[in-house]
Amino acid sequence: MEQPGRNVAQKSGLNRGILAQGWGLLRRRTGHKAPGRVEDVPAPYTSLRCSACGWIDKNSRKSQAEFCCSSRGFTCNADNNAANNVAAGQGGIPRPRRTAGAGGGDSGHQPLEHP
Repeated sequence: MEQPGRNVAQKSGLNRGILAQGWGLLRRRTGHKAPGRVEDVPAPYTSLRCSACGWIDKNSRKSQAEFCCSSRGFTCNADNNAANNVAAGQGGIPRPRRTAGAGGGDSGHQPLEHP
């Protein structure tokens, strides 16, 4: 609290503005207008999952803009990678692995799936 960060007032104003837009209402209305075509995709891991092979590893996110799969070496823009995951409905919390945790580095991995 002593050092709240930069642009706190602007960020809180932006957050209020986003909430005021009523995203839940937008979701309901689009669902009514396009029944069966609107899908909720859980946001967690969409930016850490490789859209090419499904491998999830926080080390694959090299920077805010660069994604490089730590398993297969697939590279692309991080936003494009996340957008591909959202478009494919790939998000959510990965299932627990029997070997090392996600990104554990075993070379014979299977892609992780969302629950």
